[in-house]
Amino acid sequence: MLCASLATYALASVVGIQNRAATGHKRFGGADRPVEALVSGSSLTYGGVNWTQVADRLGTAIESWPVPGSAPPEWEQLQRRSPRARATFVGVSVYDLNEESICDFRASIVPLRQTLADLRASRSSMTFVRRLSSRYALTWSRAVLPTAGWSDRVMFGLRDKARSLLGTSAANEQLGAALQVAGDTLSEERVSDWPKDRLLRRLASMRSNQGTPWFSGPKHLALLRLLQQARRQGVIVVVVLPVSQVYLENILDDQMRADFEASLADAKRVVPEAAWVRLDRLDGLTSSDYFFDLVHLNAQGQRIATPEFVRALGGLRIGR
Repeated sequence: MLCASLATYALASVVGIQNRAATGHKRFGGADRPVEALVSGSSLTYGGVNWTQVADRLGTAIESWPVPGSAPPEWEQLQRRSPRARATFVGVSVYDLNEESICDFRASIVPLRQTLADLRASRSSMTFVRRLSSRYALTWSRAVLPTAGWSDRVMFGLRDKARSLLGTSAANEQLGAALQVAGDTLSEERVSDWPKDRLLRRLASMRSNQGTPWFSGPKHLALLRLLQQARRQGVIVVVVLPVSQVYLENILDDQMRADFEASLADAKRVVPEAAWVRLDRLDGLTSSDYFFDLVHLNAQGQRIATPEFVRALGGLRIGR
Protein backbone atom coordinates (compact mmCIF):
# COMPACT_ATOMS: atom_id res chain seq x y z
CA MET A 1 0.00 0.00 0.00
CA LEU A 2 2.85 2.37 0.83
CA CYS A 3 4.47 1.70 -2.54
CA ALA A 4 1.19 2.33 -4.35
CA SER A 5 0.70 5.59 -2.47
CA LEU A 6 4.22 6.80 -3.26
CA ALA A 7 3.79 5.85 -6.91
CA THR A 8 0.52 7.76 -7.24
CA TYR A 9 2.03 10.82 -5.54
CA ALA A 10 4.85 10.73 -8.08
CA LEU A 11 2.37 10.33 -10.94
CA ALA A 12 0.25 13.22 -9.64
CA SER A 13 3.35 15.41 -9.56
CA VAL A 14 4.27 14.51 -13.14
CA VAL A 15 0.85 15.31 -14.61
CA GLY A 16 0.22 18.32 -12.37
CA ILE A 17 -2.76 17.06 -10.36
CA GLN A 18 -3.58 19.22 -7.35
CA ASN A 19 -5.86 17.72 -4.73
CA ARG A 20 -5.96 20.57 -2.26
CA ALA A 21 -8.49 23.28 -2.92
CA ALA A 22 -6.60 25.75 -5.08
CA THR A 23 -7.98 28.75 -3.25
CA GLY A 24 -6.09 31.84 -4.22
CA HIS A 25 -6.51 35.54 -3.64
CA LYS A 26 -6.80 38.05 -6.44
CA ARG A 27 -6.90 41.80 -6.17
CA PHE A 28 -8.11 44.13 -8.89
CA GLY A 29 -7.42 47.85 -8.81
CA GLY A 30 -4.72 50.15 -7.51
CA ALA A 31 -2.61 49.11 -4.54
CA ASP A 32 -3.27 52.51 -2.95
CA ARG A 33 -7.01 51.87 -2.79
CA PRO A 34 -8.82 50.09 0.04
CA VAL A 35 -10.52 46.79 -0.75
CA GLU A 36 -14.23 47.52 -0.48
CA ALA A 37 -15.74 45.05 -2.94
CA LEU A 38 -15.81 41.30 -3.55
CA VAL A 39 -16.35 39.38 -6.76
CA SER A 40 -17.52 35.76 -6.54
CA GLY A 41 -17.66 33.55 -9.58
CA SER A 42 -16.04 30.89 -11.70
CA SER A 43 -13.54 31.31 -14.50
CA LEU A 44 -16.42 32.52 -16.71
CA THR A 45 -16.75 35.55 -14.44
CA TYR A 46 -13.05 36.33 -14.17
CA GLY A 47 -12.45 35.92 -17.89
CA GLY A 48 -15.70 37.46 -19.10
CA VAL A 49 -15.18 40.85 -17.46
CA ASN A 50 -12.01 42.88 -16.97
CA TRP A 51 -12.34 43.50 -13.23
CA THR A 52 -9.40 45.88 -13.11
CA GLN A 53 -11.36 48.22 -15.36
CA VAL A 54 -14.40 47.80 -13.13
CA ALA A 55 -12.33 48.62 -10.03
CA ASP A 56 -10.97 51.74 -11.74
CA ARG A 57 -14.51 52.80 -12.67
CA LEU A 58 -15.71 52.34 -9.07
CA GLY A 59 -12.71 53.99 -7.45
CA THR A 60 -11.95 51.05 -5.19
CA ALA A 61 -10.08 47.75 -5.14
CA ILE A 62 -11.94 44.47 -5.64
CA GLU A 63 -10.82 41.15 -4.19
CA SER A 64 -11.77 37.56 -4.90
CA TRP A 65 -11.07 34.03 -3.72
CA PRO A 66 -11.02 32.00 -6.94
CA VAL A 67 -11.24 28.21 -7.09
CA PRO A 68 -11.20 26.23 -10.36
CA GLY A 69 -14.62 25.00 -11.41
CA SER A 70 -16.33 26.57 -8.40
CA ALA A 71 -20.00 27.46 -7.97
CA PRO A 72 -22.28 29.03 -5.30
CA PRO A 73 -21.63 26.37 -2.60
CA GLU A 74 -17.91 27.20 -2.68
CA TRP A 75 -18.41 30.95 -3.14
CA GLU A 76 -20.68 31.07 -0.10
CA GLN A 77 -17.96 29.60 2.11
CA LEU A 78 -15.25 31.87 0.72
CA GLN A 79 -17.49 34.95 1.02
CA ARG A 80 -16.80 34.81 4.76
CA ARG A 81 -13.23 35.88 4.10
CA SER A 82 -14.46 39.32 3.02
CA PRO A 83 -16.76 40.46 5.85
CA ARG A 84 -15.99 44.15 5.23
CA ALA A 85 -16.92 44.19 1.54
CA ARG A 86 -19.44 46.98 0.99
CA ALA A 87 -20.30 45.71 -2.48
CA THR A 88 -20.53 42.18 -3.85
CA PHE A 89 -20.43 41.18 -7.50
CA VAL A 90 -21.68 37.66 -8.25
CA GLY A 91 -21.16 36.10 -11.67
CA VAL A 92 -23.43 33.26 -12.75
CA SER A 93 -24.21 31.41 -15.95
CA VAL A 94 -26.26 28.50 -17.15
CA TYR A 95 -23.03 26.48 -16.98
CA ASP A 96 -22.18 27.45 -13.39
CA LEU A 97 -25.62 26.80 -11.93
CA ASN A 98 -26.11 23.34 -13.45
CA GLU A 99 -26.35 21.07 -10.40
CA GLU A 100 -24.79 18.15 -12.29
CA SER A 101 -21.51 20.02 -12.72
CA ILE A 102 -19.69 19.53 -9.40
CA CYS A 103 -16.54 21.37 -8.33
CA ASP A 104 -13.58 19.02 -7.88
CA PHE A 105 -12.70 20.80 -4.64
CA ARG A 106 -16.17 20.96 -3.13
CA ALA A 107 -15.47 18.47 -0.35
CA SER A 108 -12.42 20.47 0.72
CA ILE A 109 -14.40 23.70 1.04
CA VAL A 110 -18.06 22.96 1.78
CA PRO A 111 -18.79 21.17 5.09
CA LEU A 112 -20.48 17.79 4.69
CA ARG A 113 -23.29 18.81 7.05
CA GLN A 114 -24.13 21.77 4.78
CA THR A 115 -24.21 19.52 1.72
CA LEU A 116 -26.49 17.01 3.44
CA ALA A 117 -28.81 19.77 4.67
CA ASP A 118 -29.09 21.23 1.16
CA LEU A 119 -29.69 17.83 -0.41
CA ARG A 120 -32.52 17.26 2.03
CA ALA A 121 -34.00 20.75 1.63
CA SER A 122 -33.95 20.54 -2.17
CA ARG A 123 -35.42 17.04 -2.17
CA SER A 124 -32.68 15.82 -4.48
CA SER A 125 -32.93 12.35 -5.98
CA MET A 126 -31.17 9.51 -4.19
CA THR A 127 -28.96 9.08 -7.24
CA PHE A 128 -27.73 12.64 -6.91
CA VAL A 129 -27.45 12.36 -3.11
CA ARG A 130 -25.14 9.38 -3.49
CA ARG A 131 -23.15 11.07 -6.25
CA LEU A 132 -22.56 14.28 -4.32
CA SER A 133 -21.93 12.56 -0.98
CA SER A 134 -19.40 10.20 -2.55
CA ARG A 135 -17.21 13.21 -3.41
CA TYR A 136 -16.34 13.50 0.26
CA ALA A 137 -15.17 9.89 0.51
CA LEU A 138 -13.22 10.32 -2.71
CA THR A 139 -11.54 13.47 -1.42
CA TRP A 140 -10.54 11.74 1.81
CA SER A 141 -9.12 8.78 -0.12
CA ARG A 142 -6.92 11.15 -2.13
CA ALA A 143 -4.89 11.82 1.00
CA VAL A 144 -3.42 8.36 0.36
CA LEU A 145 -3.98 7.93 -3.39
CA PRO A 146 -3.90 11.40 -4.96
CA THR A 147 -4.79 10.21 -8.47
CA ALA A 148 -8.04 8.54 -7.32
CA GLY A 149 -10.86 9.61 -9.61
CA TRP A 150 -8.51 11.44 -11.97
CA SER A 151 -8.10 8.75 -14.64
CA ASP A 152 -8.92 11.08 -17.55
CA ARG A 153 -6.66 13.80 -16.26
CA VAL A 154 -3.80 11.32 -15.76
CA MET A 155 -4.26 9.96 -19.28
CA PHE A 156 -4.32 13.35 -20.95
CA GLY A 157 -1.54 14.66 -18.72
CA LEU A 158 0.75 11.80 -19.70
CA ARG A 159 -0.14 12.33 -23.35
CA ASP A 160 0.79 16.00 -23.15
CA LYS A 161 4.05 15.22 -21.34
CA ALA A 162 4.96 12.68 -24.03
CA ARG A 163 4.21 15.17 -26.79
CA SER A 164 6.32 17.76 -25.03
CA LEU A 165 9.26 15.37 -24.77
CA LEU A 166 8.89 14.48 -28.44
CA GLY A 167 8.79 18.14 -29.41
CA THR A 168 5.29 18.00 -30.80
CA SER A 169 2.39 20.23 -29.79
CA ALA A 170 -1.29 19.60 -29.35
CA ALA A 171 -4.32 21.78 -29.52
CA ASN A 172 -5.30 23.11 -26.14
CA GLU A 173 -8.20 20.78 -25.41
CA GLN A 174 -9.32 20.61 -21.81
CA LEU A 175 -11.51 17.89 -20.39
CA GLY A 176 -14.30 20.04 -19.10
CA ALA A 177 -14.72 23.74 -19.57
CA ALA A 178 -11.50 24.86 -17.93
CA LEU A 179 -9.45 23.85 -14.92
CA GLN A 180 -7.83 27.25 -14.63
CA VAL A 181 -9.40 29.96 -12.51
CA ALA A 182 -8.66 32.90 -14.74
CA GLY A 183 -5.55 33.87 -16.56
CA ASP A 184 -4.28 37.42 -16.57
CA THR A 185 -4.32 37.19 -20.35
CA LEU A 186 -7.08 35.63 -22.43
CA SER A 187 -6.83 33.50 -25.53
CA GLU A 188 -7.57 35.05 -28.90
CA GLU A 189 -8.63 31.60 -30.13
CA ARG A 190 -12.12 31.32 -31.62
CA VAL A 191 -14.43 28.31 -31.54
CA SER A 192 -15.59 29.37 -35.00
CA ASP A 193 -12.13 28.40 -36.28
CA TRP A 194 -12.23 24.87 -34.87
CA PRO A 195 -12.32 21.92 -37.28
CA LYS A 196 -15.54 19.95 -37.08
CA ASP A 197 -13.96 16.87 -35.48
CA ARG A 198 -12.57 18.95 -32.61
CA LEU A 199 -15.95 20.57 -32.02
CA LEU A 200 -17.65 17.19 -31.93
CA ARG A 201 -15.11 15.85 -29.41
CA ARG A 202 -15.62 18.84 -27.15
CA LEU A 203 -19.39 18.56 -27.33
CA ALA A 204 -19.18 14.88 -26.40
CA SER A 205 -16.92 15.71 -23.45
CA MET A 206 -19.21 18.52 -22.35
CA ARG A 207 -22.30 16.31 -22.47
CA SER A 208 -20.48 13.77 -20.32
CA ASN A 209 -19.44 16.40 -17.76
CA GLN A 210 -22.74 18.31 -17.70
CA GLY A 211 -25.13 15.37 -17.45
CA THR A 212 -28.79 16.41 -17.71
CA PRO A 213 -28.75 20.03 -16.50
CA TRP A 214 -31.10 21.07 -13.68
CA PHE A 215 -31.12 24.16 -11.47
CA SER A 216 -33.06 23.64 -8.24
CA GLY A 217 -30.67 21.84 -5.89
CA PRO A 218 -27.85 22.71 -3.46
CA LYS A 219 -26.28 25.27 -5.82
CA HIS A 220 -29.52 27.21 -5.97
CA LEU A 221 -29.91 27.25 -2.19
CA ALA A 222 -26.30 28.35 -1.73
CA LEU A 223 -26.80 31.18 -4.24
CA LEU A 224 -29.80 32.46 -2.28
CA ARG A 225 -27.82 32.45 0.98
CA LEU A 226 -24.84 34.15 -0.67
CA LEU A 227 -27.06 36.94 -2.00
CA GLN A 228 -28.79 37.35 1.35
CA GLN A 229 -25.45 37.75 3.10
CA ALA A 230 -24.29 40.20 0.42
CA ARG A 231 -27.46 42.24 1.03
CA ARG A 232 -26.56 42.52 4.71
CA GLN A 233 -23.13 43.86 3.74
CA GLY A 234 -24.21 46.43 1.16
CA VAL A 235 -24.63 46.68 -2.61
CA ILE A 236 -25.22 43.56 -4.75
CA VAL A 237 -24.73 43.23 -8.49
CA VAL A 238 -25.38 39.92 -10.24
CA VAL A 239 -23.92 39.56 -13.71
CA VAL A 240 -25.19 36.73 -15.91
CA LEU A 241 -22.40 35.59 -18.22
CA PRO A 242 -23.05 34.21 -21.70
CA VAL A 243 -22.12 30.80 -23.02
CA SER A 244 -21.65 30.05 -26.70
CA GLN A 245 -24.55 29.48 -29.04
CA VAL A 246 -23.05 26.06 -29.76
CA TYR A 247 -23.45 25.15 -26.09
CA LEU A 248 -26.97 26.53 -25.92
CA GLU A 249 -28.09 24.59 -28.97
CA ASN A 250 -26.37 21.28 -28.23
CA ILE A 251 -26.42 20.94 -24.43
CA LEU A 252 -29.69 22.60 -23.39
CA ASP A 253 -33.30 22.17 -24.46
CA ASP A 254 -36.16 24.63 -24.02
CA GLN A 255 -37.20 23.20 -20.66
CA MET A 256 -33.67 23.45 -19.26
CA ARG A 257 -33.44 27.08 -20.32
CA ALA A 258 -36.81 27.76 -18.70
CA ASP A 259 -35.64 26.08 -15.48
CA PHE A 260 -32.51 28.24 -15.46
CA GLU A 261 -34.61 31.39 -15.84
CA ALA A 262 -36.88 30.17 -13.03
CA SER A 263 -33.84 29.82 -10.78
CA LEU A 264 -32.80 33.41 -11.52
CA ALA A 265 -36.36 34.64 -11.00
CA ASP A 266 -36.44 32.99 -7.57
CA ALA A 267 -33.17 34.69 -6.64
CA LYS A 268 -34.62 38.06 -7.70
CA ARG A 269 -37.70 37.40 -5.58
CA VAL A 270 -35.71 36.46 -2.47
CA VAL A 271 -33.23 39.35 -2.80
CA PRO A 272 -35.04 42.10 -4.73
CA GLU A 273 -32.35 44.65 -3.80
CA ALA A 274 -29.84 43.02 -6.15
CA ALA A 275 -29.12 44.69 -9.48
CA TRP A 276 -28.93 42.33 -12.44
CA VAL A 277 -26.81 42.73 -15.57
CA ARG A 278 -27.68 40.27 -18.35
CA LEU A 279 -24.56 40.08 -20.50
CA ASP A 280 -25.95 36.80 -21.82
CA ARG A 281 -28.59 38.82 -23.64
CA LEU A 282 -26.23 41.11 -25.53
CA ASP A 283 -26.89 40.83 -29.25
CA GLY A 284 -24.33 38.63 -30.95
CA LEU A 285 -22.19 37.90 -27.86
CA THR A 286 -23.04 34.18 -27.95
CA SER A 287 -21.34 33.91 -31.35
CA SER A 288 -18.53 31.35 -31.58
CA ASP A 289 -16.30 34.20 -32.70
CA TYR A 290 -16.20 35.44 -29.11
CA PHE A 291 -15.40 32.18 -27.27
CA PHE A 292 -12.15 30.24 -26.92
CA ASP A 293 -14.06 27.16 -25.78
CA LEU A 294 -17.75 26.34 -25.43
CA VAL A 295 -18.38 28.52 -22.37
CA HIS A 296 -15.47 30.97 -21.90
CA LEU A 297 -15.34 34.33 -23.64
CA ASN A 298 -12.10 35.00 -25.48
CA ALA A 299 -10.19 38.29 -25.41
CA GLN A 300 -12.40 39.83 -28.08
CA GLY A 301 -15.53 38.77 -26.20
CA GLN A 302 -14.22 40.33 -23.00
CA ARG A 303 -13.50 43.57 -24.84
CA ILE A 304 -17.19 43.69 -25.82
CA ALA A 305 -18.62 42.55 -22.47
CA THR A 306 -16.59 44.78 -20.13
CA PRO A 307 -17.69 48.23 -21.37
CA GLU A 308 -21.29 47.00 -21.48
CA PHE A 309 -21.01 45.88 -17.87
CA VAL A 310 -19.37 49.13 -16.77
CA ARG A 311 -22.09 51.08 -18.58
CA ALA A 312 -24.77 49.05 -16.80
CA LEU A 313 -23.32 50.03 -13.41
CA GLY A 314 -24.49 53.58 -14.12
CA GLY A 315 -23.70 55.96 -11.25
CA LEU A 316 -22.62 53.27 -8.80
CA ARG A 317 -19.53 54.29 -6.88
CA ILE A 318 -18.02 52.57 -3.87
CA GLY A 319 -14.61 54.07 -3.26
CA ARG A 320 -14.29 57.14 -1.10
